[in-house]
Amino acid sequence: MPLANDNRFQLVSTLAFTCIIVDQVTKLFILRAIPLHEGFSVIPGFFNIVHVQNYGAAFGFLNDPKTDWQFWFFFTVTLFVMGFIFSLIRKSPYDKLLFWGFGLITGGAIGNFIDRVRFRHVIDFLDFYISSWHWPVFNVADICICIGTACVAWVYYFEAKEEQVKNKSEK
Repeated sequence: MPLANDNRFQLVSTLAFTCIIVDQVTKLFILRAIPLHEGFSVIPGFFNIVHVQNYGAAFGFLNDPKTDWQFWFFFTVTLFVMGFIFSLIRKSPYDKLLFWGFGLITGGAIGNFIDRVRFRHVIDFLDFYISSWHWPVFNVADICICIGTACVAWVYYFEAKEEQVKNKSEK
């Protein structure tokens, strides 16, 4: 159970809110400044800013503008994940890295969720490539989700292993 004086919900909500603001401001800039399917080079041969629409999930998975079921699928998954994360926040022992991860995941998920509700697609614009090979275009929300997932995975995998080793040595 959370301690009365721990700041888990404040930490998660502050990080989530920050991610949402940065994500939405960058997407607003892209919408206003760059026509769809156009962009400019930032680092020639490596990094462009481009304006694309992603109807699917991260990295273009299930990206098909001709179908409507993805919207409802991702809408439902986002609500389920938010509920699951809220439950984990309430029940997990206090761990700052874990709650940073939850905050980043929550902010990124809500940032993309806002796009899905407003536009029925997500605005992506970060295009990294080498020669003719391009990493799928992504956005700030995707970065937050990936970093947050790495934080959560670190805590659940490595810190759980440390706890197991500690418990074995105490026996």
